[in-house]
Amino acid sequence: MAQFISVMSSRLTSKNVLLIRLSAIGDIVMASGLPQSIKASNPEVKVTWLVEATYGSLVQHHPYVDNVILWPRHEWQSLLKQHRYFSLLKAILAFKAQLRYENFDCVIDAQGLLKSAVLGWLSGAEKRIGFYSKEKSHWLYTQALAKRTSNQISSEYRQLAEYFGNAHYILMMEQSSRDKLTATHTLSEHSIADKFIALAPFTTRPQKHWLNDHWFTLINTLRKQSSLPIVILGGPNDEAAGNELTQKHNLVYSMAGKLTLSQSAFVVSQSQLVIGVDTGLTHMGIAQQRPTIALFGSTCPYTITDNPTSHVIYKPLSCSPCKRRPTCNGTFDCMASISPEDVFRVAKEYL
Repeated sequence: MAQFISVMSSRLTSKNVLLIRLSAIGDIVMASGLPQSIKASNPEVKVTWLVEATYGSLVQHHPYVDNVILWPRHEWQSLLKQHRYFSLLKAILAFKAQLRYENFDCVIDAQGLLKSAVLGWLSGAEKRIGFYSKEKSHWLYTQALAKRTSNQISSEYRQLAEYFGNAHYILMMEQSSRDKLTATHTLSEHSIADKFIALAPFTTRPQKHWLNDHWFTLINTLRKQSSLPIVILGGPNDEAAGNELTQKHNLVYSMAGKLTLSQSAFVVSQSQLVIGVDTGLTHMGIAQQRPTIALFGSTCPYTITDNPTSHVIYKPLSCSPCKRRPTCNGTFDCMASISPEDVFRVAKEYL
């Protein structure tokens, strides 16, 4: 059973740490300050980040991460769906052997779910630290922290950093030279060399989306009031929707599905202004100190960041935040209430 800790801090004395934050994009961005915090507590510690294979590019070039282990989640899910249980067991045991080969003496579970706690337990590390969880993942920890509530960006990860005696916390993203070159080349194909606006309209949850009509109106206003090109970013599943937003507008380009995650992160870092919903690419804008306008509705917003040019627009209703359980029958009133005029009023400062 874990030892529960609420306020006390403990200097990290471990030499070989496994940091677990498997997904998703935004959460990985929020946790990106932890490796530096860990090393500030003990400069000689080796930090390995365990992450889903899909998101490996986000942390592979982190300046304070010494090693990255990719969790083959989709491979395991595929074996499970095919009822290939023996093959799945072999894959799990092989992954366990890979973890134990590293001889970790400490696991920091920044995910806080049962799956991440199980992976930490499989590592064989003597010390396993994480948060109290509704999924009872804390049963697999040796030390469990009671999570505090805060409206500061990365609040739970900052709490972990403070637990190790480091109140200083900096979000950081880094991309490979190849990804930077590819992204720069893609921009240059549209004659975009420096100043442009990046839009991040897409998420996996419809209740976090801003209305398409609002996006069209905003894009039209931006094109009338500014000469800056507009770049729309997103994943492969967003390609059609991204192309739709470019219709009837000059100097509006969709790169959704055309750039990798890491390449998109570099585009964000080069932008004059980022406008997006509660999604990873928007958080990257804040992490990379770009002027950023973040639109929140169904999820709890952060209102305190380390980026003085970040702006959060949030108009809470009686049902806000509903998180994963909307009660509005698909009208998403919290997002609809944010008007294009609200966004442009902030955006024009950076045009």
